[in-house]
Amino acid sequence: MMELKKKDETYNWLRKKNRLYEDQLNHLRKYKVTFQNQLSICFPGYLDLFKDGYSDIPMTILKKYPHPDLLKNKKAETVARYLEKNTCHTHKVSLEYALKIIGFAKKTYPGCEKDDVEVEIFKILLDKVIETQRECEKTLNEMITVASTLEEYRYISSIDGIGPNLAARIIAEIGDIEEFKSREALVAYAGLDPHIYQSGDQDGKHLKISKKGNKYLRCLLFLAVGCSIRGAKDNPMNRFYQKKKQQSNPLNSKAAKTACTAKLLKIIYGICKNKTTYKR
Repeated sequence: MMELKKKDETYNWLRKKNRLYEDQLNHLRKYKVTFQNQLSICFPGYLDLFKDGYSDIPMTILKKYPHPDLLKNKKAETVARYLEKNTCHTHKVSLEYALKIIGFAKKTYPGCEKDDVEVEIFKILLDKVIETQRECEKTLNEMITVASTLEEYRYISSIDGIGPNLAARIIAEIGDIEEFKSREALVAYAGLDPHIYQSGDQDGKHLKISKKGNKYLRCLLFLAVGCSIRGAKDNPMNRFYQKKKQQSNPLNSKAAKTACTAKLLKIIYGICKNKTTYKR
C-alpha cells in the first residue's frame, strides 16, 4: 500500500512539474519576442549567425558585448579566451566563432549607440532570457531524473522521435497507465477519440477529434509525431503517415498527423502494458 501511495505521489509530482515547465516556457517565449525586438536595434542580424541563437556561445558574447561597437575592435584571441573560459568549448572552436562574430560586428549597422538607453534595456532582457532558460532546464532535468526511475520511461523512450524530454513529460501527463482499462480509454483521455460525424460529413480532408481530453498530453504527442516524421524516412510512423496521405480517401497533412498521434498513444499503451521496448 505504501509503495502504491509513493508511486501515486511520483506521478502527481511529475504532473505539477510539467505544468510549471509549461508556464516557464510560455514566459520564455514572451521574453524572447521582446528580446529579439530589442536585439534588432542593438545588434541587428546577430542571431542569424548561429544554428541556435540561444545556445551558450551567442548568449555569452552578448552578455559582455551587447553592441557591435564594443566588439569590432577587439582581438579575436581576446574574445576566444573569454569564450573558452565561460563555455565548455575548446580554444579552436572559440577562436572560429570569435573571428566570425567580430567580422559580422564590423559589417552590421545598429540603430543606436553603445551608450544609449536601448542597450541598457537590452541587457535587462538578455538577463531575463538567460535566467528563464536556466529555470526551464532545471525543471526539465528534475523531471527526467524522477521519470527515469519509473519502468515505463524505458519503454516510452525507446519509440522513434521520443527522447528523455518528451518521455518524462508524456509520463507526467498520462500518470499511472494501469488505471486505463483499454487503449481506447487512454485515447479518449487525450481527446484523440474521433468526433461523431453526421452521415456524409466525413470527406477525408479532416480528421475531427473530440479535443475534450488532456490538451497537454495531446500537444506532447503531436511533438513526438512531428519529430518521428522528420526523422528517418523508413521508420514505422513515417510509413503510416505516408499511407494515410496516399490512401483511396487521402487525408491532408494535419489530419494524417492526427491519425499518427492516436496510433502513437496506442503504441505507448501496448508496450507499457506488455512491459517491453518498442520494436520496429
